[in-house]
Parts: sequence; structure tokens; C-alpha cells
Amino acid sequence: MEKESIFLTTREAIQAIIADFRQYDPQIILFSGVIRLITDNRIHLKREPGKNGAWLNQPGTPRMKWLEGPELVAHMCEAISHTPWNQSLLTDVCARVFQTRAEPDKDPVTGKAGIRIETNMEGFACRQCGCCCRFLDYHNQVTEEDVAVWRKSGRNDILKWVYEIRGDGQPKRHHAWVTPGTQEQAKTCPFLEKEPETPRWHCRIHDAKPAFCRQFPLNRKHAVLSGCHGFKKGLRIRKGLGRKPQGKHE
Repeated sequence: MEKESIFLTTREAIQAIIADFRQYDPQIILFSGVIRLITDNRIHLKREPGKNGAWLNQPGTPRMKWLEGPELVAHMCEAISHTPWNQSLLTDVCARVFQTRAEPDKDPVTGKAGIRIETNMEGFACRQCGCCCRFLDYHNQVTEEDVAVWRKSGRNDILKWVYEIRGDGQPKRHHAWVTPGTQEQAKTCPFLEKEPETPRWHCRIHDAKPAFCRQFPLNRKHAVLSGCHGFKKGLRIRKGLGRKPQGKHE
């Protein structure tokens, strides 16, 4: 039986890697392997058991820098954004990050180079457990394309929960979901509702939810780390893996 797979352009693959890094507490073992790959062993991380961070060597100096939590994640995302990618390197990193088989490929329609990634999602069926909406950090995943669709369709009920940040000379960024009239992230998705007297949850904007939500889970790893119950054997909810940042945006 042919394995399920998805094709990602180079840009989409890089975005998917960054999204993976942002979803969970620092994946230090993964980060250590990835940073060595993308810097050709010039930079490496040194772990400290029991701590949510690592020491980072700085080329040209014997000093090392300690990074932990969101700061370490941000550093890795920045490194991914500035890596001079080739298809072979991107394939290797995707295989590590998504814990699956990846291979170079071309879009059959456009001919653009990219990566084909096995999803390992055979046997998956959504059970409406709501784990993806309750435990993952989706706050940074709303795109300009999502916002454009909502504006075109007049979905002000959604747009009022989106906070737009304009940096000096930087592209616009969008955060969801932010309590209207404030800069405070909502503790839970405002469009998620539990069905009375059942263990199921449903999305009130299912027909217009962000692309990130529609695509979840991208692969088995994402399902497992969110505690998703979508496989036949079921998976226990694992609280604490998905980061849920709160407080004001910087």
C-alpha cells in the first residue's frame, strides 16, 4: 500500500519547520542535531540534564551562551530562516524534524523543487477530542492569506480576534486569538465549543478556520505531541507539551 505523503515547496517546508519548533517546549535533542547539520558542525548545543535550555557555542570565541525556553526556540527559528538551503540539506532536516521519510521532489504542476514528506497518517480519523485546539500554540500561525480571505468574505467576527503587528521595515505579522480591544492572548480559542454531555468539541468557524488549523495534523508526530486521539488505538492527552504563551505582545 502506498504511503500517504504531502509535497511542500522549499518555502513551505521552511515554514513548516519553524511552525514545528514554535509548537512545543524546546526539542533540545532535535535542535542539537539540526544546528549541527545547517552549520556544518560549526555550531552545536550542549544540554544540561533537567533544564529547559542549552549552551550554544559562539564561533571565534571560547565563550558559550545559555539559551532556554522561548529564547532558544526563537534562536532556532532565526537560524532556519537564514540558512542557505539546498534540496539535499532541506530533505535531511525535514526527515529529522518530522520524524519520517522525506525525499527531494518537484511539484507535478509547476515544476518547482521541493520536498515530499510521508505523513504516516494512515488510519487517522478525527475524533473531535479538541486536543489540537486546546494544547497547541497556534497564536503565530495566522497568515496574510487567511486575513485576506476573512476580509473578502466580511468575517469581522473572526478579524476582531486577530492582532496585527507592523514592525519597522518588517513584514506584517498576525497573532490569534487576541481578546478584542486588548493585546492579551485569549487563554483558549474563542471559536472552540464543547458539545453538551459528550467528550467531543467542535469549531464554530470550521468553514473559515485558518489554514494551519485545516492542515492539522500535518503528520503523526504532530498528532502524538498534541495528545490527538485520531488513531485507532487512541492516544492519551499529554498536557504541557504544547506551549500556550500568555501576556502582552512585544
